[in-house]
Amino acid sequence: MGKGKGTGFGTTLVLALVIVILSMALGVGLAWYGGRLPILGALFGDGGIKTTTSPVVVEGVQELDRLATVRWTESVVVTKERGDSSLEKVLTGEKIVLVATGEVEAGVNLASLGEDEVEVDGERVTIRLPEPEILSSSLDEDKTAVYDRDQGVLRFRTDDELVGEARREAEAEITTTAEENGILDYASSNAEDSIRAFVTTLGFEEVEFVS
Repeated sequence: MGKGKGTGFGTTLVLALVIVILSMALGVGLAWYGGRLPILGALFGDGGIKTTTSPVVVEGVQELDRLATVRWTESVVVTKERGDSSLEKVLTGEKIVLVATGEVEAGVNLASLGEDEVEVDGERVTIRLPEPEILSSSLDEDKTAVYDRDQGVLRFRTDDELVGEARREAEAEITTTAEENGILDYASSNAEDSIRAFVTTLGFEEVEFVS
């Protein structure tokens, strides 16, 4: 009988020591590796919660740089003439007709976005975007050419400067037409859609734009 009681006490003592050792090992393990182990981190740590701050959002949006969101294509006809008087036009004047097709791109310059223009509140982000602007304009060289040219009887060389003036006027006219047809409004709306899609990939549920 006494032998049986001694065996039971020894077993209990051994189990107690094992539990103490395992507890100490678990404590050390959590202290050193708890944040690195996904399961332990979820049970004892922060659950793997990712916090995205305002500077992170700003930096990500800034990397979109000059975000072009609308492209407008237009064709125009420009007439330019050299010569002040009727006699001058007949003798040394020149008249050209330029048919031009060009493109205008509009968007927002996100490189200038500052931290004070982005506010993070939990899963909500509020952004004040820069004003939309014309980012570029150019003529399509394959679709732009002098359609007609008339020269005075004493003019033996073409006036390249006149052609340059016509090209610049055509590009300006295409840009003006694009603005009159609301290209900047479209650029702002499309920029909001693009940035909203980007910001939601950072884990935010709601993105609001303010003026």
